[in-house]
Amino acid sequence: MMLKESHCLGLNQEKTRTVRRWLENQEVEIYNDANDMLMEIISLKNRLMPGPLDLKSRHLFNMACYDLDSFRFHIFEKGLLDDFILDSETLNAIEKDDLALLKIGFKWIKQMLLG
Repeated sequence: MMLKESHCLGLNQEKTRTVRRWLENQEVEIYNDANDMLMEIISLKNRLMPGPLDLKSRHLFNMACYDLDSFRFHIFEKGLLDDFILDSETLNAIEKDDLALLKIGFKWIKQMLLG
């Protein structure tokens, strides 16, 4: 459905767009991918552990998902991922790239908090 409103100037343009093309232009895919990974974790958590996480698990979950600077610090300075087998390429990536770090954080959450 298209709702025509006077304040919407996009309807005055001759160029038409598909939703897929608009999403590509906005570079939304990486955000949708990260959202899909997070929704997978939430779904798994709700199946395996209904109810709220305990305080420590909540802190770790929030750090891995939302406080990437602290998560990176705990990885490289406190040995948080010492039980994980990570190759040097992955270690280099998570040291510099927040998206790579977030993906590792999701894997870590699944293993450490959800088994």
